[in-house]
Amino acid sequence: MLISSLKNYRNILKIFPSLACVFDFIKENIHSDTVEGRYDMSDGIYAVVQKCVPKDENERFLETHKKYIDLQYVISGKEKIGWKFVDKTFQVHKRYNSKNDISFFSNKPDTYIELKKNEFVLLFPEDAHAPLSGSGIVKKCIVKIPKDFLCPNII
Repeated sequence: MLISSLKNYRNILKIFPSLACVFDFIKENIHSDTVEGRYDMSDGIYAVVQKCVPKDENERFLETHKKYIDLQYVISGKEKIGWKFVDKTFQVHKRYNSKNDISFFSNKPDTYIELKKNEFVLLFPEDAHAPLSGSGIVKKCIVKIPKDFLCPNII
């Protein structure tokens, strides 16, 4: 997991130069008035803009993805996200759905982060996360990045 601000994107590009297209897309297209929906980019990358009402922490389940890395960017509001590193103690709530690339687990997060406007988190396959916890309306952009695009050596 990597947490940062859009102000810091140049430093992130030193670690992950292939994310340049993602940050360019966010800077050029994602604003408070961006219409909700799916936006296809290149190389199998796509973004989903959504406005949501978060749920109470106890109503959220940890989720993981096998094919995609998530970059979750807050456009407006605040988002609280639970996090726990995936290990062998995980209890399956809903088995992996390959069409939607998602599994749900009933374990509780070890920690929570709060993202504000223009902040983002990069979540890898081993980062179980419970997004949209907390209160207040949040508008966000979830960029789905094929795992092999960003990290071809991750199993």
